[in-house]
Amino acid sequence: KSVASAIDGMVDAEKEAGVVGARPNFTATFSFSLCPTCSNLAKSPGLAQMWMLRDALQNPEKYGYVPKNDLRDVYRTRLTNSFNTKNPSQQIQEMFLKRYEIEFSTTPVFLAEYHDPDEHDPNKPDTQQDLINM
Repeated sequence: KSVASAIDGMVDAEKEAGVVGARPNFTATFSFSLCPTCSNLAKSPGLAQMWMLRDALQNPEKYGYVPKNDLRDVYRTRLTNSFNTKNPSQQIQEMFLKRYEIEFSTTPVFLAEYHDPDEHDPNKPDTQQDLINM
């Protein structure tokens, strides 16, 4: 509800300021963690939270919010998902991206913050190359 309200407020601010033309996308960055209390994708790191955000923007009344703007359209045209992780880069494809492509195929995503858990290991795999290959 709070993120839906914040995005709605930003769209209002753009209108009040007379912003025209191309506008930047919105994002809410989620932790690469499980959400056992989420109703969907609870066992998929980060995805349950993204699913709930999409649901809140597409059905804000369900969450007790009455928007001033068309949040469904904002989600469809201006939302980019993002997440933070400290998991080894080799896990991201299997644990996240494969399912992401199924659930959110038309919504861009980016890795907002990455902490390499093996940064001090001289025998670690090439994390940077792994991330580029994704």
